[in-house]
Amino acid sequence: MSCTTEKLIQKYNSVWKKATEHKFTNELCSGTLNDRTLYIYLTQDFQFFETSLRLICKTTSLAPTSDALITLAKKIGFFANDENSYFQDCLELLAPSLTEAERVQFNSKPIPGVATYLKFIEELTKDSSVTWASLVTNLWVAEMSYWTWARDTPRAPGLHWKYQKWIDLHDGEHFQTWCEFLKAEVDKFSVDEVETVFAKALQLEYEFFENCYNA
Repeated sequence: MSCTTEKLIQKYNSVWKKATEHKFTNELCSGTLNDRTLYIYLTQDFQFFETSLRLICKTTSLAPTSDALITLAKKIGFFANDENSYFQDCLELLAPSLTEAERVQFNSKPIPGVATYLKFIEELTKDSSVTWASLVTNLWVAEMSYWTWARDTPRAPGLHWKYQKWIDLHDGEHFQTWCEFLKAEVDKFSVDEVETVFAKALQLEYEFFENCYNA
């Protein structure tokens, strides 16, 4: 019998495919994504990263077991080091692709579709009634959707580091282990318990790519 996560992916397969086979990630992996679009995406993802980090800290504080607590705590350290360095290095490289006014605009505030996602994250962070089931499901959706495209999208050889490092951050044994941990946690709950947050988070993941690509 299928587990909860498999049932959810099957039920929402059309949205799952849109989020994990987007033209943004296809072009990223082929090395054809233009610098302006990548810059815009990274400015938006950095704002998402900072907002989500607060939610991950809340999620960690509600971890029901010692294993979950330590696993999440270790991942927070990884996010703060490796991803943060990539943002800084890559945005500096890509900066000439936009005017100064555009850079200020995209760095200072989220575009409409991303703003909706950030509001959702902020609501989860502030709502004291949100359960571990909802929080870990939201985190699993975000991470599993990224691992799926990073793992499955064909890659061109010799990619520039601006593409390759972002792929590497979301692929490989380290990310697989992380996603499998989150999946196992979500599978402890029924579909009814986590479907609402799954569907919302997945739609927002798709809209994030779509809005950044078309900005």
